[in-house]
Amino acid sequence: MAQLTTFAGREIWFVTGSQHLYGPEALGQVAEHARRVAERLDAAEAVPVKVRVVEVQTGPDSIRRLMLDANSDDNCVGIIAWMHTFSPAKMWIPGLGALQKPLLHLHTQFYRDLPWASIDMDFMNLHQSAHGDREFGFMETRLGLRRATVVGHWEDSSVHERIGVWVRAAAGWNAAQHLKIARFGDNMREVAVTEGDKVEAQIRWGFSVNTYPVNELVAAVAEVADSEIDALTAEYDDTYQMAEALRISGDRRGELREAARIELGLRSFLTAGGFEAFTDSFEDLGTLAQLPGIAVQRLMADGYGFGAEGDWKSSALVRIMKATAE
Repeated sequence: MAQLTTFAGREIWFVTGSQHLYGPEALGQVAEHARRVAERLDAAEAVPVKVRVVEVQTGPDSIRRLMLDANSDDNCVGIIAWMHTFSPAKMWIPGLGALQKPLLHLHTQFYRDLPWASIDMDFMNLHQSAHGDREFGFMETRLGLRRATVVGHWEDSSVHERIGVWVRAAAGWNAAQHLKIARFGDNMREVAVTEGDKVEAQIRWGFSVNTYPVNELVAAVAEVADSEIDALTAEYDDTYQMAEALRISGDRRGELREAARIELGLRSFLTAGGFEAFTDSFEDLGTLAQLPGIAVQRLMADGYGFGAEGDWKSSALVRIMKATAE
């Protein structure tokens, strides 16, 4: 059975700040250093998505356009920003104000050590991360931005690990923005904790929650072919230790086949609708012969979110947590 994927095709954009004042030769060195840092992060085992270097940013118009492009790119799950030189932070205001994706500020220097024997003004002019990153951090704070900050050398494994944790959180956020939850039936009657404001949830967190009549699931289950059930029950036999009654000659084998039919129908419904999470309720089974017990367990193993008794909030949280932990 196909597992849901979170990281396939996803990217973090590595954005480096500078300014035109330094001239084309210095900006060329900044671009080369940015490429090398991004490639190292991309190769780090702890960072689970591609790190893509973008053009060095030197002015407010291009910064704003870049952030708008990031917003509209479904594969971009977040921005890592690094100020290689001094980069006047007022020019970042329009772009940071427009950005709707997660942001990480990497406070690092290209070289780990200072070349005390040969340091000169050219070197100091080019390597101003200590100055530029403080300026950028000030503006992030002034704008009240929610962001992560990682301080340390870009080659250190501890830096990779902290960036990787943030990338997983960003990927979870991204998964929430595209998440569709199917509710088969409503909440268990008279229960309060599984209620909630689904409109507010979509406004704040991105995922949509809609209810589908159980009979629509029943129809999908009814379309499952016996040959598909034969194949899935054979997979059950190979995967699990079966009670005697559930084996091929057992007197409850029919119940196992019905569980397989429900799993296949449920998978078909979720796949066709682009759903990555769902709920059910034992008070609303329609003509289903049983609750989708083994189906739920196997779908969760494949990355789907689930909530019992109509609990759409748990369903969303399970899917988001599975997305971050892929």
